Amino acid sequence: MSAFNVIARGRSYHPVTMPLDGSHINAYLELYEAPCELHIFVECVFALDNLFLDRVREKLT
Repeated sequence: MSAFNVIARGRSYHPVTMPLDGSHINAYLELYEAPCELHIFVECVFALDNLFLDRVREKLT
C-alpha cells in the first residue's frame, strides 16, 4: 500500500482523475526496489488503481 501511495502522488487530475500508467511505476522503481517479482508488483499497483478509480466514479454518480 505504501508503494501505491507513493506512485499515486504522480497522478494527473486534469480534466478528470486519470489512471496511472507504466511511467509512474518506472519512476518509483528508479528510487526503490520492487518488494516482490516485478510482474506481480505491477499487477497489484494497477489493481489498486482500478479500485481507486472505481471509488472516484461512484462519488461522481
